[in-house]
Amino acid sequence: SPSIPATIGRRLQIAENDLNPTLNAGAEYFFEAQYVHPQDAANGNGNNNASYRKFTVGSFSSGTYTLSLTGPTVQQIPAIFAWKSVHPDVLIEPVDVPSDGRFHVGFRAIDIGDGLWRYEYAVHNLNSDRSGASCSIPIPAGVSVTDVGFKDINYHSNEPYDPTDWVSTLAGGTLTWASTQTFAQNPNANALRWATLYNFWFISDSAPAPANAQIGLFKPGTPTSVSATVLGPSQPPFTLGDLNFDGVVNGADLAILLGAW
Repeated sequence: SPSIPATIGRRLQIAENDLNPTLNAGAEYFFEAQYVHPQDAANGNGNNNASYRKFTVGSFSSGTYTLSLTGPTVQQIPAIFAWKSVHPDVLIEPVDVPSDGRFHVGFRAIDIGDGLWRYEYAVHNLNSDRSGASCSIPIPAGVSVTDVGFKDINYHSNEPYDPTDWVSTLAGGTLTWASTQTFAQNPNANALRWATLYNFWFISDSAPAPANAQIGLFKPGTPTSVSATVLGPSQPPFTLGDLNFDGVVNGADLAILLGAW
């Protein structure tokens, strides 16, 4: 319940472009499975129920790729940790919502040259019923942000949830990706629900430093958000005369000086 299409109902789907070797040179693939049992969760054992395993992508024929399992199942560890197994510089932090469940926040800062850094974040909802509604990263004044990206999942087979992508905004010194609707507006809005992972990224001209990321929660309750220490763009060095810290010295700084004269 509800009724489902016979061919793809209750099955995982992957976009063909995400499997195409030509478009994803060097990619590695993993899938995750998770047990859910009320007595297990009630006894505080719900945080070890996800496991993952690697698979390889073979040839394409008759409209499908051949997928083959490889290696052992990594038991009681969710698939976000496969990212760290491939890139050891990835850091992953558990984030618990009081009396609810757990998120994992993974992050990586990559020096791509020419003074630019690519910041990548993965937020995995292991078992939080309250779910995620937003992800925010502080951006210091004077720091440039470009190529902001987001990737979620596509619901199918009569799932009731809205697949509308989260929208990103940069305002007030914070870059935020957020669902387009609140729980009050639509309980089936696009939230980061349990056993699901969303990706976020951007490019900046500032080197990394510790930053306080915020995950806004979808369902009402206390607290309204939880935080994680991640890597984000650092505050640029102070330039003499740059009184509003926007990276340039101009008439706006002169106005501040004259106003305080």
